[in-house]
Amino acid sequence: MQDFRNPKLPLKERVRDLLSRLTVEEKIGLLSTHQLPVERLGIGEWYVGQEVARGYVSRDPEEPSTVFPQPIGLASTFDPNLMEQLGEIAGEEARFYHRKDPKGHLMLWGPTVDPERDPRWGRTEEGYGEDPFLIGEMTTAYTQGMAGNDPVYRRTIPTLKHFCANNNEKDRILCSSNVTPRTLHEYYYRAFESSIVRGGTGSMMTAYNELSGVPACMNPDLQPLVKDKWGLEFIVTDGADFSQNVLAHRSHATHAEALAACLKNGNDVMTNADDMVAAAARDALDRGLLTEADIDRAVGNSLSGRFRLGEFDGDSCPYNTEPAETDTLLHRAVNRVAAMEQMCLLHNNGILPLHLRPGAKVAVIGPLGSENYRDWYTGISSYAISVADGLRRQLGEENVLFDDGYDVTALQSVQTGKYFSVAEDGTLHAAADTVGEREKFLLHDWDFGSMNLRACCNGKYVTEDGAYKAISDTPYEWFIREWLRPEPYGDAMRFRSWHDKPMDIALQTDGTLRAVRHGKPSAERLFRLVPVENGIRRAAELAKQADVVILCLGNHPMQVARECYDRPDLELPAHQKALLRAVADANPNTVLTLVSSYPYALGEAQELVPAILYTTHAGPELGSAVAATLLGENNPAARCPITWYRSAQDLPDIMEYDIIEEERTYLYDTVTPLFPFGHGLSYSSFVYHDLTAEEKPEGMLFRLTLENTSDRDGDEVVQLYFRALHPRVKRPNRQLCGFQRVPVPAGASVPVTIFVPWYALEYYDVTQEKMLVEQGDYRFSVGASSADIRLELECTVSGEVIPLRDLSRPTCVKNYDSKDGMETTLRFSYGKNDWYGCTNDWGGSFTFADSEFAGYTKAELWAAAPCAKATVTVYAGETALGSIDILPSRNMEDFQLYTIPLKAYSGKADLRLVVSGMASLYRVQLG
Repeated sequence: MQDFRNPKLPLKERVRDLLSRLTVEEKIGLLSTHQLPVERLGIGEWYVGQEVARGYVSRDPEEPSTVFPQPIGLASTFDPNLMEQLGEIAGEEARFYHRKDPKGHLMLWGPTVDPERDPRWGRTEEGYGEDPFLIGEMTTAYTQGMAGNDPVYRRTIPTLKHFCANNNEKDRILCSSNVTPRTLHEYYYRAFESSIVRGGTGSMMTAYNELSGVPACMNPDLQPLVKDKWGLEFIVTDGADFSQNVLAHRSHATHAEALAACLKNGNDVMTNADDMVAAAARDALDRGLLTEADIDRAVGNSLSGRFRLGEFDGDSCPYNTEPAETDTLLHRAVNRVAAMEQMCLLHNNGILPLHLRPGAKVAVIGPLGSENYRDWYTGISSYAISVADGLRRQLGEENVLFDDGYDVTALQSVQTGKYFSVAEDGTLHAAADTVGEREKFLLHDWDFGSMNLRACCNGKYVTEDGAYKAISDTPYEWFIREWLRPEPYGDAMRFRSWHDKPMDIALQTDGTLRAVRHGKPSAERLFRLVPVENGIRRAAELAKQADVVILCLGNHPMQVARECYDRPDLELPAHQKALLRAVADANPNTVLTLVSSYPYALGEAQELVPAILYTTHAGPELGSAVAATLLGENNPAARCPITWYRSAQDLPDIMEYDIIEEERTYLYDTVTPLFPFGHGLSYSSFVYHDLTAEEKPEGMLFRLTLENTSDRDGDEVVQLYFRALHPRVKRPNRQLCGFQRVPVPAGASVPVTIFVPWYALEYYDVTQEKMLVEQGDYRFSVGASSADIRLELECTVSGEVIPLRDLSRPTCVKNYDSKDGMETTLRFSYGKNDWYGCTNDWGGSFTFADSEFAGYTKAELWAAAPCAKATVTVYAGETALGSIDILPSRNMEDFQLYTIPLKAYSGKADLRLVVSGMASLYRVQLG
C-alpha cells in the first residue's frame, strides 16, 4: 500500500508522501478549484466549492435540498443550537449528492461572515448581522454541524466568505476598503476567528476588494494570523479573482507575479480556469518567482482537506458510510422551526396575535403575499408555501382574500401606435389597435430602475429569448433578462435591458422586440406604458371588505440589490409606500408583514399600522411560519442582528469602512435608530432579577433570574453587553459579549447563566500588535436589546495593564492612535509587504498616544516624498522636538532612512508626526 493511502499514518506524513509522488506538472494541475486527475496514482478529478449559504445549493431541478431561511434571518434567531442542527442537515445533504457524483460537493462555500456595517450592501441577506461576536457564535455552530465531530475526518469542509471588509458591491473588484489594524482585528477579522478556532471551518475565501491598497487575496496577514495562529488549513480566492490582480486591481504586471504574491502570503487555491492558473505557475517557476516548495505548500494544504474528507480512505472515514438523505421529514421539521424562530415582531400595539371570530375575512394584499422567492444562493426546494397559502391552510380558502396590488398596464409602441400582444408562443408583437386580455401586463415596479412585466393572459414574465417573450416563470439568472429599466423621454420612455447592461429594447420591422446596443432614443426605441387598471385602488377596495389585512411588502431578492448591486436607499419602493398608505387608510386593522432580505426605513409604516412583523425570505416554510405567528401559535422571539435606521441619511458613505472613526454600527453610533440592534418583541412579557458576576480563570460567569409575567409560554433572548469605563483608546459604547435564547413557561421564573469568555472582551492594542483584555472597570448590562437594558453592574476585570509606548523600539506608522488631515490614510507597500501612512498635498499628522519619552536625541524615520519636498516635524504633545525635509522620491514606496536631531524631552506625552506636504511614512524609532 502506498503510504498516502494508509489511514493509520499521520495526516502530514500522508500528504508529504503524496507530494513526493507527484510531478511538478501534476502539482500545477492542483492549484485551481478544478483539480485535475492524476490517473497513474488513482487520484480522481476534484472540484473545490459548492455554495451552502442556505443549506446545500444546487440550481439543478433534479437536486432538491432543504432550503433554510436567509442567513440574516438565521442570525436573528440568536440560537446556536439550531444553527448546529442546520449545519448537520447541510452536511448530510452535501454527502448525499457527493455519493452520486464523487468529484466534489464537499468543500462548501459558506457561511458568509462579513460584518454588515452598512444595510445598503447588496448581499445583506447573506450575512449574520453587524456584531462580530454574534456572527462568530452563530457561524461557529453552523460550521461545527457541517464538519461533524470526528477528531480526524470531516463530513464537509465549510469555507468562510469573504475575508474581509467586503460590504459593497459597486466596483467591488476595483475598490479599496480603507481600514486600520484596529478595525481589521477587532471587527472584520474577529468575525472570522471564532469558527476557525472553535468551530468546524477548514477553509476561507478571500474577498474581491483591496485592503488599504492590497488585494485581499494576497493580504500579508493570511499566513501568520489565519493559518499559523488560528490554524486554518487552506484558503481560496473568490470567483475569477486571481486574474483580477492583473486585469482590475493592476497590482501586478503578470499573472505569474500575482500568483507568487498569493501563494507566498498564504492563498492556496485559485478560483480561475485551470489552464490559466497552470500557465501562470509555469511562468512563475521559469522566472524564479516561485519555487517547487512554494507550490508544495499550497497544494499540500488543499490536499490535506481532501484527506480529511476521506477521499482516499473508503470505510475508514465514518462519513463515507454515514446515512445521508435529502429533504427528509426530519429536515423539514427542523427547517420549519428555523422559519418560526426567525420571525421578528418589530412593532405591536396589541393587534397581534390575531383574535378572529369564526368566518372572519382576512385579506392578504401586496406583491409578496402569494410569492415565495429564491435568491441566488438558494437551492431548490420540493415545495414552497406563500403567506396567502399559509393562512388559507389555517383559516380556509373561503376566508382568505387576495390581491397583489399591482397596476395593470399595456405597452404601446411610439413608432406605430400599436399595443403589444402576447402570442400563443409568448412572443410580443406590436399588432393590436385596442387593449384586450392579451395586451394586459401586471407592472412589477421595484423602484430604483427595476421593473418587470408579467402577462395577464398566461402569468409569465416578459424576458429576452432572442425576441422578447412572455415565457419566464420567475426572474432567476445571473443576468436578469426580465429586468427592464425605464428611462423617461418626453411623454414616453425607453427601456434598458439585460440587468441594466448597455442594451436597449427596440421594435423590429416584423413587430417584435429585441435587445440592441444602447443608442439614441429613436422612435423604434420609445414606448408608453398605458394605464389599464389601478392596483392600489383595487387593493384598497378589497381591504374594506376584510376584518383584518395582512399587507405583504418587501423585496424581490434577485432584483435591485443582490450580488453586484447595492441599494441606493433604505426606502420601500414608491408603489409599495403608496399601497401601504391606501390600505392602512381603508382598513385600520392592517398588519404589515415585511418579507425582505434587508432592513427598510419604516418610520412612516410604524405610524400608519398597529403592527409590523418582519421575516426574511424564509424558505419553503415561509407561509406556514408567518401564519402561525400572526395567529399566535408561534410566539415570536427573533432579534434584529442589524440596526434598522430611520433614513439612509443616518449613514455615512458606503465606502467608509473605519467603523471607529466614522462611528458606524450600534457599537459606536450615536443616532437614535428606528429599531436598535437586538430589538424584537414577544407576545409574552419578562422581568429580569438579580444580576451577579464572578470571575473565573477562563472568563466571567453571570447569573440572573428571568421571570415570565404573562399567561403565555415564550422565549426571551437575554443579551449581555459590556463597556470599558476608562479605556486607553476609544471603545464601543456597548458591545455584545453573551446571549442566550431562553424558553420560559407562563408565570414561571428560570435561572439564566451566561459565561463570557475572555476573548469576548478583547480589543486590539496597537502598541503591542495583539488582541488582549484591558485591566480596569467595566459596566455589564443585560436586557432584551442593546437599547432595552434591564439590569446593570460594574466590576473590575483582571487583564493586562497597557504599558506606555516604548519609542526606542521600531513603531510602524500604521499603528497610529489617531490621524488628521484630508485624505490622510494607509496604503500598501509591495516592497515591505506591509501598510504605511501617507498624507496628500495638504499634509496631515499621525499621533501615537501615551508614549514614553526618555531624553531621546534623535528619531530615525523611514519616509518618502513622491510629489515634491515635504517636511516632517516630531512633537511630544505640543512641544516640537525637531524636523527634517523629505526629499523628492521615485515613488510612494521609495522609503529612505532620515535621521532627525531632537531636543531632549522626558516623560509621558503623545508622539506626533506632523507632515507638511505629500509624504509616505513607514516606521519611526527614537534613540
